Amino acid sequence: MINNTRFNLAKTLRFYQSKLLRVLYKLNTPGDLYLLFLAIIVGTFTGFGAYLLNLIVNGVHFILFEHAGTHFISPQIGNYLRILFPAIGGLTVGLLTYYLSPEVKGHGIPSVMDAVITKGGLIRKRVTFLAALNSGTTIGSGGSAGKEGPIVQIGAAIGSTIGQLLHVSQQRMRVLVGCGTAAGLAAVFNAPLAGVLFTVEIILADFSLAVFTPIVISAVIATSISHYLVGSSPLFKIPEYALHSPAEFPLYLLMGLLGGILSVIFIRTLYGIEDIFEDKLTLPVWVKPAIGGLLTGGIAFYFPELYGFDDSATHLALTGHTGIYLLGLFIIAKILATSFTLGSGGTGGLFTPSLFIGATFGALFGNIAGIFFPGITAPPGAYALVGMGVVVAGTIHAPLTALLIIFEVTTDYSIILPLMLSTVTSTLVARWIEKNSIYTMKMSLFSRNISGGRDVDILKTHKINKIINQNVTVVYEYTGFDEILNLLMNSHDTSFPVLSKDNKLIGIIAMRDLRPLLFDRDLAPLLLASDIMSENVFVLTPEDTLEKALSKMELEDVELLPVVNSTDERIYRGVVSKEQIIKRYRKENLLLTES
Repeated sequence: MINNTRFNLAKTLRFYQSKLLRVLYKLNTPGDLYLLFLAIIVGTFTGFGAYLLNLIVNGVHFILFEHAGTHFISPQIGNYLRILFPAIGGLTVGLLTYYLSPEVKGHGIPSVMDAVITKGGLIRKRVTFLAALNSGTTIGSGGSAGKEGPIVQIGAAIGSTIGQLLHVSQQRMRVLVGCGTAAGLAAVFNAPLAGVLFTVEIILADFSLAVFTPIVISAVIATSISHYLVGSSPLFKIPEYALHSPAEFPLYLLMGLLGGILSVIFIRTLYGIEDIFEDKLTLPVWVKPAIGGLLTGGIAFYFPELYGFDDSATHLALTGHTGIYLLGLFIIAKILATSFTLGSGGTGGLFTPSLFIGATFGALFGNIAGIFFPGITAPPGAYALVGMGVVVAGTIHAPLTALLIIFEVTTDYSIILPLMLSTVTSTLVARWIEKNSIYTMKMSLFSRNISGGRDVDILKTHKINKIINQNVTVVYEYTGFDEILNLLMNSHDTSFPVLSKDNKLIGIIAMRDLRPLLFDRDLAPLLLASDIMSENVFVLTPEDTLEKALSKMELEDVELLPVVNSTDERIYRGVVSKEQIIKRYRKENLLLTES
């Protein structure tokens, strides 16, 4: 009965989809208008999804901390029972994850990246509700995590579900998933720019206009809904800080360097504790989040500011009202509490903990700098503000996203120069020590080798011999300029391999080689192909992999490369283009997904 209902619903949706497409065609609308319409739908549902997540977090927090902890038992006993609340939440999440959806555990974003890169954007429909329920329970019960990871997963699942119901192509499915992730992050943080940039920089690794436009629309829609339902105030209200003296730049540079090291410590601690829970703790899977919750509750008993729903410590650091000793303890305790919560199998995000760690680290650094250099340093709160960006950039390896997120959650532009310097430094140091970000580290544990938004293992497995194109115009070394120009004007190709009389590759002529000669009509007619061509070009052989070919193209900044039988003989075989490689990759990725 349920299957028949689903079938009829899908059939009805496809009918109206077909009607809509025909109307758009008759109206002679732009080709991307249909995708923009879907982006509005994704943004709308994700905006309400963010509100639902807030309701669950607040509801669980009220039941445990406000109601049960004070009404059913005495306040004194209730304070001690708060140690157990994260464990209760962890046990609930463990059971839900074990029996319903294993992909919902953890911090969510790596599973979305994996779905985009290796599954064409396919995400199970149940993830939408379970991610909200699991993360709301984790955070509301006191787990040390944020809302951003789950809402990215919720938004991605909404985009994927809409794409699956309407049977869109794999490319459009990826875009819809991106619309959901941008909309979710924008709605939770009230940061539409950061949501968009995070999606194109981290999730999709695609900055093209066709991808960018629908993602922007979804983020705007979701943020507008969040403004209406939750409010439009910035996440953190802080005093206005500015660069106190140009002499502070070396201090901010040093803070970026140390922040990069701290970011790596956070990453490795999180995954080290996750390894202990997954591989060395021989207990039922559903029990482990309860153990992690109990350890988090024990830490939070002494430092209540570590609870996931509490932003007070971050506010105090930003306003410079926390002592040096306590700041140092906060950094260590927050890293451990977050690692216990998420490493054990709880569900939540890492942005908020990174902001907490960054703010306390920055305030600690600012206090110490003020002791040694009292005449040139800004208040500790200014360093706390920059410190948030430093740790976020170091953990996710994305300085642009970190810059925008700090600007949008604080609405403070005055500290932008130190923020730029420190976030870039932190990213470089973190990448130098640990090549994986806090997200790609998880994907490497999935045995996925990810780079530039692609599964490198697929690129390394398949060779170019099946995609060599022999139907490309070639010229010979003695071909004159006028003939080459005529070939260029009447051909779809923009680059021509140059061959010798015995059919050996000796160079290549591209549009950029001809452009300077177009305005020198006296010299140009006298030139031959051998005079114009670029000789020192990369070549491919049939046994080269897609990964090797793509790497050479990106290094040389060309769209195609010639193929020869061997690098010694250089007998011409054809060309391979970047477009062909991407098509082949998508085909193999789709086959891998379906298998």
